[in-house]
Amino acid sequence: MTNNDKNDVVDLALNAAVDWYEGKRSKKGNVNTNIMCVGLAVAELLKNSFPLTDKIVKSENDSQVRGLSGSMVSRILKDNGVEQEFTSEGGRTSRGSLPAAQELAGILNGLFAEGLMEKDRIMVAKGLQNYFVRCIQIDYFAKQRMKIDIDPSKPVSAIVADILCAAYTRPDQPTGIVAQHLVGAKLELRFPNLDIGRDKANAADQQTNRQGDFQLGSTAFHVTVSPMQKLVARAQENIREGYRPVMLVPYEKVQFATGLFESEGLDSRVGVQSIESFVGTNIEEMGEFSSSSIRECIARLVRRYNERIYYCETDKSLMVEEPEWMIGIVGEWDASKRCYALISSSECDAGD
Repeated sequence: MTNNDKNDVVDLALNAAVDWYEGKRSKKGNVNTNIMCVGLAVAELLKNSFPLTDKIVKSENDSQVRGLSGSMVSRILKDNGVEQEFTSEGGRTSRGSLPAAQELAGILNGLFAEGLMEKDRIMVAKGLQNYFVRCIQIDYFAKQRMKIDIDPSKPVSAIVADILCAAYTRPDQPTGIVAQHLVGAKLELRFPNLDIGRDKANAADQQTNRQGDFQLGSTAFHVTVSPMQKLVARAQENIREGYRPVMLVPYEKVQFATGLFESEGLDSRVGVQSIESFVGTNIEEMGEFSSSSIRECIARLVRRYNERIYYCETDKSLMVEEPEWMIGIVGEWDASKRCYALISSSECDAGD
């Protein structure tokens, strides 16, 4: 069999899987998570067996899909570079999982009625798993949002603290990513005519050709939720290069970070501020300390943060769920529209 023939076998299976999966989509455009899990489970069974008879697909008690569990789904996702928490049950206890698995197995059996060679079977199984992993990323993770009570009557610094806390309490604790994009969103709004930079949060300074996570004029901003000794080396490098280093850390880490630089005699050369106050105070200033204007600025901060996450990070679940009052100010989220370094939503350009 030629490479083209092998590709044809995989493409044939993928086309059938797409038709099966899309057939499970509701009128509202949603697909139940158990369907995603079933797709992964059937592909896993295909790695070792074909045809996929009921004896292979059914568990020992004939009531569930063989091998389907939250841990199995988690393992497959991690093997494909997806670290986020998905469903704990993996669709194992859903009544519709077994019939759906039998249906998909039947489609594959009919598609390859003459059988599959071992190499082709494994290629098809891997291709199907890759497809269903993408389905989970697009139809589940990309639609999740961090749920936070954004109360515009609170100090903006407190709202920023709430967002950081929501990130910290997640199993994957992506607090550093969230902090960096909150700072980036604030800088974009505050300095609409400057190139603030949009990069993945784990991009090294050397990769971005900047002196820190953000660089404005001769000031290098470093955003970290866990200040460590290596920050001292970064500050010393900034100073040697003629830059003013500013360290942005969570409120509860300010004293520790300040002590780091005091111990090295750098306390008079390095600025240390809390992320909460750095973002919050500036947003309130931009709102001219007027409740209605601050409310609008909060809406634009969160929308700009969401936009940065959407364009910079693979994990879209780091986006913040926008309440109705906020949507009334900035409009419905539309990924085709992109506001970069523009304060007024009316100036937003259509997607690139």
